[in-house]
Amino acid sequence: MENKKTLKVNAAVCDVRNITEELLSACEEVKINAAGIITSPAAQALLSRYGARLNCANTVILEENARFSTVNGPLSITAGQAVPEEKLFLVANGPVDIEAGCEAVLKGYAGMIINGPVTCPASIAGLLRAFSINGPVQVYPDGAIVLKKSAVLDRFFHLRTRQDAVYYAASRIVALSPDIDFGRLAEKNVRFVTRKLLVSESLAEAAVPLFDEKTDIVILPDGCAYVDDDAELNGALLKRYGGKLYINGRLTIGPDAAAVLDQVSCLQINGNLRVCRSLKDRVLEMDLTYDRLHVVGGVLICDRPALEVTASLLSDAEDGVSILDCANVTIAEDVTPELLKEQLVSITDSIVFCANGEQMSVIQALARDCSVSCLTDADEDGEDAPEDEDTVKINAAFYAF
Repeated sequence: MENKKTLKVNAAVCDVRNITEELLSACEEVKINAAGIITSPAAQALLSRYGARLNCANTVILEENARFSTVNGPLSITAGQAVPEEKLFLVANGPVDIEAGCEAVLKGYAGMIINGPVTCPASIAGLLRAFSINGPVQVYPDGAIVLKKSAVLDRFFHLRTRQDAVYYAASRIVALSPDIDFGRLAEKNVRFVTRKLLVSESLAEAAVPLFDEKTDIVILPDGCAYVDDDAELNGALLKRYGGKLYINGRLTIGPDAAAVLDQVSCLQINGNLRVCRSLKDRVLEMDLTYDRLHVVGGVLICDRPALEVTASLLSDAEDGVSILDCANVTIAEDVTPELLKEQLVSITDSIVFCANGEQMSVIQALARDCSVSCLTDADEDGEDAPEDEDTVKINAAFYAF
């Protein structure tokens, strides 16, 4: 008698419209795990008849001849785009910006799944109810002029503005240049819509009345610089921007920052703060704002596809070691549990293989968002356990039968 197998599909999106009765009858069981499933009435009836198990967040019913398309990354839908001539279902994995005047284009789609944030004018927002959106929707007034998501104003901005115009920035507007003329902007009846305003103290009184009442106002000292990226606190950063800083990203304070910390008079971080353990107490005494504090080693190892942690690597690091976002981390046999406790400060977002159970106990106590296993646990003979021969697994971002 034929030994039937279990079919298991794991996908972000799975199109089951063309699944066949021959496939289903040949399987002992069919399991589909997906964020979105594209199906049809005929496919639904067939899957139900054979007891297929579907686990999904969204189900979209399409005709068999509808075309399917996936976009990975940012997507802009503009008024000048042609209306799809054929029925098209779109999956967008990333941020989507929709311009005004796109009503006909949006209605031309058979459907959409958007896995990311959406930005659109108010007149478009109602049409989005027909789509599945897994992310925030940011709506701005019709007729507004759209700036960059983080818009930095300069002293020439008032020369380019239009009379009675509304300007929109999805994330924030930065107004720190001392030469920005908010008086001239008020005379032109200019208004701003944004989530957050970063403004110098001397400009705040003139600037705030031009912003929507829902705007979060952050007043910074005069001379404060805006850094729109992850950064490391060191002499080069202070030489370029000075000692008053607003960091829009993650800031790392390593051992080399000890010589320049006294030059910092203002430090606000719109993100997480990484501090080496030797400077933790000193940094905590400063008047800082940040999202979360992570204590790390003086040696920071990130984004490696593979890493072997040896006794010499740990013992040579004066201020310890931290490991972040490394795909496969192997702890060498010569690393003692005592050395791990003393020198490994943190390990996050990695797959960790330990040489023995003693190492594994220490790693499990330190690890955050890690998969931790012991190489000696594969089996007593040191060979990997066999895979389930009765299950066929398919893992894909998009899979169609």
